[in-house]
Amino acid sequence: MIMGSNTTGVPERKDTPMHRLLPLISLAAASSIAYADHRDLQYINIVGSTGIVMLVNTGDDTLSLDGWRFCSENTTSGPIMSDPGALDGIVLPPNGSFIIRYSNDALPGFPNHHNASDIGLAPFEIDAYALSLFAPGDDGQVDFSNPVQLADHIQWKRNHVPSSFEVACAGTAVDAGLWADAHEWIYVRVHLYLIELMDLSFGEMHSPDNYNVILECRADFSDDGMIDFFDISAFVGFFNDQNPIADLSRDGNIDFFDVSLFLQLFNQGGCPNFGG
Repeated sequence: MIMGSNTTGVPERKDTPMHRLLPLISLAAASSIAYADHRDLQYINIVGSTGIVMLVNTGDDTLSLDGWRFCSENTTSGPIMSDPGALDGIVLPPNGSFIIRYSNDALPGFPNHHNASDIGLAPFEIDAYALSLFAPGDDGQVDFSNPVQLADHIQWKRNHVPSSFEVACAGTAVDAGLWADAHEWIYVRVHLYLIELMDLSFGEMHSPDNYNVILECRADFSDDGMIDFFDISAFVGFFNDQNPIADLSRDGNIDFFDVSLFLQLFNQGGCPNFGG
């Protein structure tokens, strides 16, 4: 796993309300799904600069992906359900990886690399994107409204996307106990390099604070791809509001050390030419 220092603030984690858990408990009791380990397959890394998503089988048993399907969505696509049978024949051993290449440049010599266009996914987007993975039921079919069948979910967005924006499969993820809140997002910026899962216990419930975000242009607080006066203004606004985004030092406090670090980053200057 690629490691790095967290460079952006995220909302505080919220406990899952009991009324969200009760439907899941009832569904789990009634279900006869035999694959108890389907939630061992988890999103580990998202490389924003190249549009790569990596999932890993974190369990001790081999997983067959026959009949599995994705629910993906960006800001304009609406929910897109991946093609039935697109993952048939894929088997992941323990620690085995499944890599999606949104640039559709998978090479034949890397059998664990798969083109997003071959699977049937919404186009990759840094502005906002959500990706849910479902395992089939006993009938071999996927019910995208059934939280028992959901294996993992992840969603990220930039600050400029309205807070009212919501994706179709997020509610199922909350009901499944896999995502803390449908309105909680991993916050990213235009020069996103990496999102990485930091929960090495590989627990099922995740929220934005379980992920580390690495940016190529950390001082770009205005999120316009440039370093200028607008970034100073944006940082001062976040700092005065005590917004976690201003906690550059990641020590849990918003104070002089964050101001000092921002000035260092600002003085470093320009941004790389990717991501927007």
